[in-house]
Amino acid sequence: MNDGVEAAEEHPAGESRRAGARRPVAPRRRPPPQRGAKGQVARVIVLVATLGLLGVGVAVVLTVTRDNGRSAAKQSFAPTATATPTAAAKRRTAKGAPALPLTNAQKASRNAAIDQMRSQGFEPVATSTYDPRQSLRVLIGRPKASSTGVRGRRAFFFVREQYIGTDSASPSLRLKVAGQKGGQITLAYTRFAAGDKACCPSDGTVKVRFRLDGSRLAPLDPIPPAAARLPPA
Repeated sequence: MNDGVEAAEEHPAGESRRAGARRPVAPRRRPPPQRGAKGQVARVIVLVATLGLLGVGVAVVLTVTRDNGRSAAKQSFAPTATATPTAAAKRRTAKGAPALPLTNAQKASRNAAIDQMRSQGFEPVATSTYDPRQSLRVLIGRPKASSTGVRGRRAFFFVREQYIGTDSASPSLRLKVAGQKGGQITLAYTRFAAGDKACCPSDGTVKVRFRLDGSRLAPLDPIPPAAARLPPA
């Protein structure tokens, strides 16, 4: 009897286990993160990759913006397709001829003016200077091949279909129509200096405007003298 009691007293834990009692278990601690060289290298790699992605994004944005700017500039300065035909329809040639084709009645008026020139021994240098849309009209004539003793050019003026005379009583070797608008015609005279040959006038060009003064043709600017309009003999 005493042995059993002594055994129980010597091993009290046995009684506790038999009674179902358990010892508390301490929680496990996670190992601290590595802070050595490997961790630093990993952070550097992540940082470099992030900066690289940001750089690519900025480059893409700049490229798209620049392309859009160029496209907008091209659209801003691109000529409109409808403006060219309208301007071309209203534009006159260098000699003042209308760009639109003439009607049959206008062609007949021009042919009558040409016949008047031919009756005086001249041929038209260009028929395009005759503008039947103006009341004052002009043709530059040069001597016909069959004409003898006739020299230089003259400007033949018409009020509608009626011939009213020439620009001057004496001819000019270099004469052309420089413009015509609003019932006004401008002639360009090339002047010769002393010693010039017929091929090479050196005294410049003078423009003279002509308008109708009632029923009479009137120059608005001085006409160069006859000696300057022909080469020295």
